Amino acid sequence: MKICGVIAEYNPFHNGHLWQIQQIRQRLHSDVLIVVMAGNFVQRGEMAIVNKWSRTQMALDAGVDLVVELPFAGAVQPADLFAREAMLILQQLQVTDLVFGTENSTLDYQQLGQQVEQAMQTTHFLTDYHQTYATQFNQVLQDQLGLTLTEPNELLGVAYAQAAIKIKYPIRLVPFARHGKAQHDQLTLGRKFSSASAIRQAILQQRDYAMSLPDFVLSNLGTQFLDWNQVFIFLKYRILTSSLAELTQIYQMNEGLEYKFKQEIIKSSDFATFLYRIKSKRYTFSRLRRLCLYVLLNVTTEQMQEMWSQRYLQILGFNAIGQQHLHALRKQVSWPLITKVTQKLGNGSGRMAHAVQIDRFLTLFGQPEQNFGHQPLRK
Repeated sequence: MKICGVIAEYNPFHNGHLWQIQQIRQRLHSDVLIVVMAGNFVQRGEMAIVNKWSRTQMALDAGVDLVVELPFAGAVQPADLFAREAMLILQQLQVTDLVFGTENSTLDYQQLGQQVEQAMQTTHFLTDYHQTYATQFNQVLQDQLGLTLTEPNELLGVAYAQAAIKIKYPIRLVPFARHGKAQHDQLTLGRKFSSASAIRQAILQQRDYAMSLPDFVLSNLGTQFLDWNQVFIFLKYRILTSSLAELTQIYQMNEGLEYKFKQEIIKSSDFATFLYRIKSKRYTFSRLRRLCLYVLLNVTTEQMQEMWSQRYLQILGFNAIGQQHLHALRKQVSWPLITKVTQKLGNGSGRMAHAVQIDRFLTLFGQPEQNFGHQPLRK
């Protein structure tokens, strides 16, 4: 039985995503197609442009059989932890083939992952605090393997391979060439295939983006879109009213960044200004946006570790094929399989308490409750 998996954000779901799903059906002839999708917050340290339920509906409309959430503790992470948490979920779901888009589909990612793992074990890594993780990682690749990977999806493909090796998961990696040239800085109006970041920019700037999205996405996209400009005042309040000791408890707040946050927030009138003021060669903008998101949502190191120790499978949606696969899995998965968030799960010390608390931030901006009262969407 061939069970294909995709790790996605669908932020938003666009024509390239639809093309990928169609190609999986045509080229791989999958029996089940499962998407592990980031929830309401995504890897670059941002709010998803539409909530997880709307994006689940988009995925089901596109022909996905089963959508399972990648929780905050996996979704808002650097590539290695993002890959680890997503691969653990795929393993629970017994996915046999992971399909992912990449700028270079000719690379043997599984072999490369093994080589990188060996190289990492024979070198001193992350000793230069004046360079980013990606810079040092590529230096290791260049020194040990004579290889340089500069594109984000190449690096993510290697991270998937490394994660599979570490958890001893014999999954097959299937790279697909990204369809159309990515343009991350601007959207070419009227173009069928554009990057998700370019489409988001066009949406927020109220420029035309309709040609880049399937019709069923346009009908579910809505009109309320959340970004850092809208929530910056909450971040500023959190930083101004937190002590240095409290800020040091925030996940990934290290190397004195709490002092930099305190110093620069007073001088910043908007998020972009603040981000540039705290930027250094050591940290990428994505790393700093994630840290800002942890501060905004008050996610501490202790809470992150608790979320990792209490993993679960939250089912967001399925069709008849996906439902059949779930029934077959019920007695085989070792994690709780959640189709309804009860008070016991979502409150107090419940397994999903931190996730519910994080998602409730959206209700401040008119979004509905994201967990209680929801059943998986059915197609």
